[in-house]
Amino acid sequence: MADIIGLGSMVPVLMLAIDHSFLEKSSKLRTIYNYFEFNTEASFLKALIVLILLFFVLKSLMAILLQSYVRRTAADISTCLSENSYNHAFRKRSYVKIAGEGLGFNDMVIFTPYYFVSGVYLPFINLISEFVVVVMLTLFFTIYKPPLFFLIVGLLGTGFYIVNRTTRRRMTELGEKMAFQREQVIREVNYGISGFTDILSRGSIEWFREKMMVPYKAFVHSGIKGVSLQTIPSRVNEVVSLIGIIILVVYAYFYSSDNIGEVRVLAALFAIAIFRLIPAANRILQSMMHIKMNSYTIDKLSDIKQENESGENWIFSFNNSIELRDIHYSYPGKRKLFNGLDLTIQKGSCTGIQGASGSGKTTLIKTILGMVNPEKGGIYIDGQTVNDRDNMSGLVSYVGQDPYLFHGTVMENVVFDGKAVQADKAKVLKALEMAAFKMDGYGDDVLYLNVGELGSKLSEGQKQRLAIARAVYHASPVLIMDEPSSALDAETETELIKQLDVLKKLGKTILLIAHREKVFDICDTVYKLEYGKITRIK
Repeated sequence: MADIIGLGSMVPVLMLAIDHSFLEKSSKLRTIYNYFEFNTEASFLKALIVLILLFFVLKSLMAILLQSYVRRTAADISTCLSENSYNHAFRKRSYVKIAGEGLGFNDMVIFTPYYFVSGVYLPFINLISEFVVVVMLTLFFTIYKPPLFFLIVGLLGTGFYIVNRTTRRRMTELGEKMAFQREQVIREVNYGISGFTDILSRGSIEWFREKMMVPYKAFVHSGIKGVSLQTIPSRVNEVVSLIGIIILVVYAYFYSSDNIGEVRVLAALFAIAIFRLIPAANRILQSMMHIKMNSYTIDKLSDIKQENESGENWIFSFNNSIELRDIHYSYPGKRKLFNGLDLTIQKGSCTGIQGASGSGKTTLIKTILGMVNPEKGGIYIDGQTVNDRDNMSGLVSYVGQDPYLFHGTVMENVVFDGKAVQADKAKVLKALEMAAFKMDGYGDDVLYLNVGELGSKLSEGQKQRLAIARAVYHASPVLIMDEPSSALDAETETELIKQLDVLKKLGKTILLIAHREKVFDICDTVYKLEYGKITRIK
């Protein structure tokens, strides 16, 4: 509205400047002139110029404040979408989908929310605001000078059609292509990070670099192409402006019948149109191109809805048993992994599962944790079905083959929830003792030892024992361990078995996946997993 008022106020100023008889023709201007008792037309014009300048300064300050608010809102929206995406991934426990897509998690949590806000939300706001300006100015010209309306609409409409026709499909396809290429680039970069030692030791730097550079070159090419396409609207509208000026010149010279006043009015109004309408048309077209280029983010975010944490059913205990009944599962495009598998884990028992590599032991654990959804069958706790809204995080502690440690202290990695400062130091030390975690020369100060990125300052055995201490500290009723002694020497393995036996006697339900039969000595029941079936062998 301020834009429209500001542009409207420029009309009398321009007319006074180019037509010295305009004050005589305009009754409204004469009324203002007489009311404020101006002495000369020049002083009146200067006063109008100063007022318009002040108004435009005030309008610009208001616009800056508004844009600042919009930017803060956009940042809040992006943050909210990222949080919701992060929560969605873990609440849906979509391990297989995320692992299968490689960068699916990174893209969903980081890139998609940002590109939605920067490439769809902000351009959409810009498109709407500029569209309102165009409509209101067009209505103004329609009422005041219908011939100019047809000139402007004809020129802008033609320019809009040309740009939209030329870039519509190309921008949408380019946005989808860039999203795919970006995922490929970061996937290859992640390979370099995770395989740094192997790549360096094998002298495979050049090969992995080229694997990264191929999608990177394609991504850069697509990005530069997108930037180039976004310059098309301004170029087209430059031609549109020139055509409009040519039309006015031709009209003034050949068809005006020496009516210089009419030509001046048309020239003044057309100057205003170029001053505001052409940039507005550019922004509308560029906003549409941004939206088309990033429209793929809408589809990606459409399935992510705000989820109330209270809507989840957190399971913290069970009284009798955990059962897997008639479980069927196949990896996409692969053989049947589970074919009617049944397993019962009694409360307070220690159950062992052995099997060859690839038999599905780890997948079985992920099924119990709800990270893998079986094609058929279900999980039951005390006879009650566990559905996709049930969260078993409070029931089960899990220690995997490759324990996850983050860059922080031993205490922070044991507590694992950002509350290490308030943690019971004695309780943490007891958990470390029960997991047989030791660091010579540190004593109780071991709690403040930084383990490095991914536990780089610890041995493989120490990493595993620290993960076990985490499971002991949180005292979940069920402890699941995947190859707990694979990285331990014989002496440490013996200590671990003793501590697991203590936990068993304290009433903790334990499920062990292992190759070494020694670990099964403390188990009440041992099963063998093969050919999609599970058989009791002890």
